[in-house]
Amino acid sequence: MSQLSIARDSRILKGRLDRFVWENATPEAALLRRLLNEHFMRFDGVGIIGGLVRDFALGGRDAFKSDLDLVIQGDPREVAALASRIGAVANRFGGYGYSEGPWKIDFWALQNTWAVTAGHVAVRDLDDVVQCTFFDWDAVVYDLRSRRVVCDKTYFQRIQSRRLEISLRSNPGEMGNLLRAARRIIRWHLTPGPVLTKFIVERLDEETFAVLKATERRKYGDRTLDAFTSVAQLRSMLLGGALPQSELACQMTLPLD
Repeated sequence: MSQLSIARDSRILKGRLDRFVWENATPEAALLRRLLNEHFMRFDGVGIIGGLVRDFALGGRDAFKSDLDLVIQGDPREVAALASRIGAVANRFGGYGYSEGPWKIDFWALQNTWAVTAGHVAVRDLDDVVQCTFFDWDAVVYDLRSRRVVCDKTYFQRIQSRRLEISLRSNPGEMGNLLRAARRIIRWHLTPGPVLTKFIVERLDEETFAVLKATERRKYGDRTLDAFTSVAQLRSMLLGGALPQSELACQMTLPLD
């Protein structure tokens, strides 16, 4: 199947998301609608953030290879009660995760977003949660009630430019973010912005190089970083070098997150 081009604006992205979430007749989309209606749509607001929305902006359904992340505008106690009812497992960032069929869903209450509880961002509604992501490419929300796409006015220009930048540096799990940065730059042939470049220079050394490789094998099951035999080679690639040719062909088919 051919992949769509990068969405130029929120209207195009909204159309892709509307069709998949609300109209698509495939079993996976039908199951998603059922899960949303049974568990999440009763809250005041619920939005899909990051992965799915970003991937649909980059290339539609064929580009989607991530988990489903839901942020819920509602009483955190009710979100916790939902998690208990459906058997979701708490994570270390204040949210919950569970799987059903092909869907791996992470969800959390808006007020329990890590950047909020850590005091970095003040939020009132779903529109504010785009300020809470580590990467700027993830700073996009699809509001399921209003069927709106929420993002900064420069979002589509940034993904068209293929430059990846840090949006909120204060974020837990720096090693995970470093691994995601490396995989995105390599697989999507991206250029890091100034803040991300500084982050890579500061954090990527011999010790973290070994940790990244081990973590990638355990978490993703593939060995993208094994194409690099030294931290200097990986750093050169991430900051402006080239991926070994033998690895180029397979990278776009591997999961990112």
